Amino acid sequence: MTDTEELPGIWRTLAFTLRVAGREHPAMAAGALLVVPAGWVSGTVTAYWLKLLIDGAIRGSTGRIVLATVLLVATQVGGWAAAGLGGRALQTFQQRAGVPLERRLVRVGAGLRRLEHLERPEHLDRLDPLRKEAWIVHWALEALAETLGALARLAVTVGLLAAVSPWLAFLPLAGVPTVLVARRSALRGRRMEESAGAMLRRRRHLSALASSASSAKELRVFGLPPVLRRRNDAASEEAHRYAVGAARADLLWRILAAVPLAAGFAGALLVVVADLAAGRASVGDLTLAVVLAQALNANLGAVIEMINWLVASLAVGARLVWLDDLAAAEPRGTEPAPVRLAHGLSFEHVTFRYPGTDRAVLSDVSIELPAGGVVAIVGENGAGKTTLAKLLTGMYDPSAGRIRVDDRDLAELDPSQWRRRCTGAFQDHARFELPLREAVGIGDVVRPSDDRVVLAALDAAGATDLVERLPAGLDTRLGAGWGGGADLSGGQWQKVALARAFIRTGPLLTVLDEPTAALDAATEDALFARYAAAASDARARGGVTLLISHRFSTVRMADVIVVLEHGRVVERGSHGELMRAGGAYAELYSLQARGYR
Repeated sequence: MTDTEELPGIWRTLAFTLRVAGREHPAMAAGALLVVPAGWVSGTVTAYWLKLLIDGAIRGSTGRIVLATVLLVATQVGGWAAAGLGGRALQTFQQRAGVPLERRLVRVGAGLRRLEHLERPEHLDRLDPLRKEAWIVHWALEALAETLGALARLAVTVGLLAAVSPWLAFLPLAGVPTVLVARRSALRGRRMEESAGAMLRRRRHLSALASSASSAKELRVFGLPPVLRRRNDAASEEAHRYAVGAARADLLWRILAAVPLAAGFAGALLVVVADLAAGRASVGDLTLAVVLAQALNANLGAVIEMINWLVASLAVGARLVWLDDLAAAEPRGTEPAPVRLAHGLSFEHVTFRYPGTDRAVLSDVSIELPAGGVVAIVGENGAGKTTLAKLLTGMYDPSAGRIRVDDRDLAELDPSQWRRRCTGAFQDHARFELPLREAVGIGDVVRPSDDRVVLAALDAAGATDLVERLPAGLDTRLGAGWGGGADLSGGQWQKVALARAFIRTGPLLTVLDEPTAALDAATEDALFARYAAAASDARARGGVTLLISHRFSTVRMADVIVVLEHGRVVERGSHGELMRAGGAYAELYSLQARGYR
């Protein structure tokens, strides 16, 4: 694992949190960090005023009694006010900081040029908690303020104990094992969350399958609910054993750590009683020592709890910083993307392995995608067809070799500019549950919304009838889960994705990755002419249409057909040339043609 893949440390994440707080509302953040600790300290200071009150009462000093009473009331009221003001400041800050932090998560997570963080299991184990618990990051400032308060109260407690007897200043040392055990527990929890990430995702996946409409029919037809239940029970039992084992170990360590704390408490009482007997301490001192020594365990517990809270908040925040690091480490070209292609796109001895794996998905691939041409990529599943499209759109970089855009290396181009020159429809397309107008229109967000443009894109995708069937036409919200929403079939969703691809004007690269996988053969035939028309429009600016399909009737129209086997190019040429050659393409084409008879 590289350095950029390690989670950032706690201190670096804390600095990041403070920078975010300072940018959003510096005065409120600073005020919270001062006022909240003041509320914590007030309770401990009250114990000292109680000592003065007891000593004044024993000595019969009216002035001391009055002063102690006034200070008791003032401190108590001040503590209440500090707690109220601090809580309000933190609540307001969370509301202000929450939106920017969530916006940052969306911007960074969706803005990464590559897809590595969404496809590598170890990255998903880190990203998943951030998706589920991003709200915890909003609490980091509150956790920090409360931690400072707990530490400040502990410091005041130690100071007051030392005022009674210098020996009592060492009492908190008896609590050091408790703090170390708590820190060990927090770090173990963080490691457990990382190591159990795949297991937790599996449980959530099983739960989603059991409650998802997309899997409901197969679950019932295949009688799968008992299978899901057994697997979910097994995953839950595994998670339970994992958590119980860690909890038992923590419990044992906590019991052992409590022994020196109990011994220290007993020793402190003996010291103060001895001083009282020798006349070196007052009854008020004894009361103060008993109250503080008894509260010391709770103070240490509060410190531990607040530190654990802070660590938990920062552990989630560390994943956000990790995403920032991924974005910063991504190589990004700066050259402007061309507005037209003179020669086309080319792969020059390209080899590619997905990060974290050793298997080459593409091996020494060299192909030409001529300007203005339609290039079809065919091959069996797993041959590397979709990977090739990911490389062309800059979602990954080749492990070896290079991809050229005319005479420039694709890696040198500004990725956002290049993607504005690309469009595509994919087999695993997104289902944007938006009004139909927007679900198509977002394919070209830089153009103003125009119903004529949206309708033209739908027509190009063969989806004009969809507008007529939906209850509110273009205004119909897609998705049955919304009030007034309309559910679509798989084929209809794919047509919407195609329309989204066709709405973008002037693309230099059009990727159609299994564009008719969910459509019937008759609909597919009706779309062929539209593909040809789109390719014809692209020829004028040198645009390349890349067609990836397992249906050979689709690829016959291509100018060049490339056959991939196990990540290598085994044949290339036009349909006629490849059929005359009698190789792998001709064999596969004949097999599929017989299947349609």
